[in-house]
Amino acid sequence: MITRTRTAAAAARPRGRRRAAADLDMRERLLASATQLFGEQGIAATTMAQIAEAAGVTSAMVHYYFTNREKLLDAVVEERIARSIAFVWESVDSADSDLSQDPHALVEELVARLFDVTARMPWLPPLWLREIVNEGGLLRERMLKRLPTEQLQRFSARVNEAQRDGSVNAELEAPLLFISILALVMLPLATSKLWQSVRGFPKIEREALHRHVSALLSAALRPAPQTTCARRTTGSTGSRKGDAS
Repeated sequence: MITRTRTAAAAARPRGRRRAAADLDMRERLLASATQLFGEQGIAATTMAQIAEAAGVTSAMVHYYFTNREKLLDAVVEERIARSIAFVWESVDSADSDLSQDPHALVEELVARLFDVTARMPWLPPLWLREIVNEGGLLRERMLKRLPTEQLQRFSARVNEAQRDGSVNAELEAPLLFISILALVMLPLATSKLWQSVRGFPKIEREALHRHVSALLSAALRPAPQTTCARRTTGSTGSRKGDAS
């Protein structure tokens, strides 16, 4: 009887690997609840108790996994936002790939990855606008330390190279191109609920927005036709000759 009881107790006791998996699941659930609330109502307006309630646990459980609000914000940045940034820039990091050598394909890939990550994390655009872009945002200082500076420089250098060989519109400012891409994708998604409340304004559909952004960027990247440039040059020359005579 004693042996049987000990065996039953041992079977009921969770194993180390199973306990670790349960801890990871709980941490992920708490992070998911936190980011959802942060995106909906802002960090300052969100309490640890609200996060606990959304996750279906006690406030003590949130403190157990994250200690305090600052540790929670560190986890949101490191385990959610920073990983999203890394995912978006993977195609630029692969410097030897065919994709990274074609700026048109590279821009399209960056757009696709932004739409991918925001589909999986719909809280990201409003959080980006409220807590990173806006002055006084509670994630701004944390994110300034994690800007993908090297990737941005490589991206700009590749666009500049393409401008020199005539395959990309020379009128574009290469360092500003990704900022434009980010704004075209993130701003409409971040403000979509606002526009839905405006009577007569069409609902922003993700697929339609993706097509729209791709079309805008494709047209912007396309170099000006040589005939147009030649006509403009000829016209200017002719005007100058006429003035001289």
